[in-house]
Amino acid sequence: MFEVSQSEFMVRLVVAALCGLLVGIDREIRQKPLGARTYVLVTAASSAWVMVTINFSIDAAEAFPDLNSDPTRVIQGLIGAIGFLGAGAIITQNNSGRLRGVASWAAIWGTGVIGIACGLGYFAQAFAVSFLFFAVLNIYDAVERVSDKTAQGSERNR
Repeated sequence: MFEVSQSEFMVRLVVAALCGLLVGIDREIRQKPLGARTYVLVTAASSAWVMVTINFSIDAAEAFPDLNSDPTRVIQGLIGAIGFLGAGAIITQNNSGRLRGVASWAAIWGTGVIGIACGLGYFAQAFAVSFLFFAVLNIYDAVERVSDKTAQGSERNR
C-alpha cells in the first residue's frame, strides 16, 4: 500500500460520503430506523479510519523496521464495530415477535464496507455496491407496498 496524500484523502472521504448519502437518502425518506446522516457518517468514518491506518502503518514500519503489523486487522475490527452499531436498529415488535430494522442493519453494515472500499481507493467497487444497495432497497420497498395493497384487498373481499 502507498501513503495516502492529503488531496487523495479528501477525494476518498468525499466519495465515501456521497456513496453513504446515496444509500441513506432512501432510508431517510422512508423514515427507517437509521437516516441519511448515519449512513454518511459510517461511510466517511470507515474511509477515514482505513486511510489513517494505511498512513500510520507506513510510518510505523519506517520508525520500527522490526515491527510486524497487519493493517487488515483494523478492517476486521471496523466491520465488527459497525455490525454492533447496526444491531441497535433492530427492534422486536411487542405482540408479533417480528423483527424490524434488519434491512437497516444490513444496509449500515454494507455502507461500512463501501467506506472501506473508498478508503482503499476502490471507487468502482464502492459505486457498484452503493447502486446495488439503492436498487435493492427501493425495489423491495415497491414490492412490499404492492404486496400490502394486495393483502388488504384480499381481506376486504372476504
